[in-house]
Amino acid sequence: MGLRVVATPHVEHYTVGLYGELASRASITLVTLRRYDVPVNQVVAPRVPLPRMRTLLRDLALRVISGSSDVVHANSSSDGVVVPRKDRLVVTEHGFPDPSAVEGRSRWFYAREQSSLLELAELGVPIVAISNFTAREIKEKLGVSVSAVIHHGVLDAFRAPAPREFPGEHVILWNSRLIRFKEPHVLLGAVRKLRGKARFSVRVRGDGPLRREIEAFIAKEGLGSAFELVDPVPFRDLPSLYRGATIYVHTCSREPFGLSVLEAMASGLPVVVPRSGGAYEVAGSAALPFEPGDSDSLAEQLLSLMEDPELYEKMSERSIRRASEFSWRKAADEYMALYERVAR
Repeated sequence: MGLRVVATPHVEHYTVGLYGELASRASITLVTLRRYDVPVNQVVAPRVPLPRMRTLLRDLALRVISGSSDVVHANSSSDGVVVPRKDRLVVTEHGFPDPSAVEGRSRWFYAREQSSLLELAELGVPIVAISNFTAREIKEKLGVSVSAVIHHGVLDAFRAPAPREFPGEHVILWNSRLIRFKEPHVLLGAVRKLRGKARFSVRVRGDGPLRREIEAFIAKEGLGSAFELVDPVPFRDLPSLYRGATIYVHTCSREPFGLSVLEAMASGLPVVVPRSGGAYEVAGSAALPFEPGDSDSLAEQLLSLMEDPELYEKMSERSIRRASEFSWRKAADEYMALYERVAR
């Protein structure tokens, strides 16, 4: 079946969406640490239980299997440097790898990713960015020009059949990792300012090093009745998480893309995003923007949605319309065109 493509995975939505669409167009072999629900060949290598070496066996498998492929699609530069044939390599960089933006134990990976990206760019390997924002960051901070910007799509499981109606009570959803880069404190400050001004609850889904700090803030401010901290749920349960909310908030002002924003829009949720970063690029005029890092600005936009039924329903309709512009079929078309150029 046409091109033989060996690939490494990324987050589940991306892996299932992109390679599920590509499965009918090319022979895809996924070299991975776990199995995904996608109809492609999968070589699953066990994790190595040693610090910084968990992908060692996967990397060895990638080296061997890539030798018989027409194209290798690596979803990080760190994966890409493992591949012997750089002339058959395509790399997707899922954000600017900034070691200063992450905490503690993750910094070594971001430092390695940055040096790997520079090495591959020097060799002329095509680099794909997932947003224009990410492409600009890579260019401005590393001097690397990407070969293409290819936006993500959204799975049909997230798509709502019709816009939302204004609810009697609101559930504000925030869905991300609990790390400083994601700026959850902006939401906490906004909720404190909204106390007593509207009927709502807040559902924070995620985990990370800030969880205890957030729990302490909620207790100190007496916001326990308004907040629910939800542990990460299996990917198959994410659509129901969005269906159970009425408004989606994203607070990260340097988000590379904002896949959760796209999922929320497809679900018909009005979305509120900072006026910067990839999430703002993805949402466009379908979102209510707030000033980055400004809890007052976020609170104002949330209150406007909770008090104005006409605005709420208009923004829900805009979300669905905007999300319809993103599809994995479109992304697959663009990747196939790139694969074919590399395989010549």
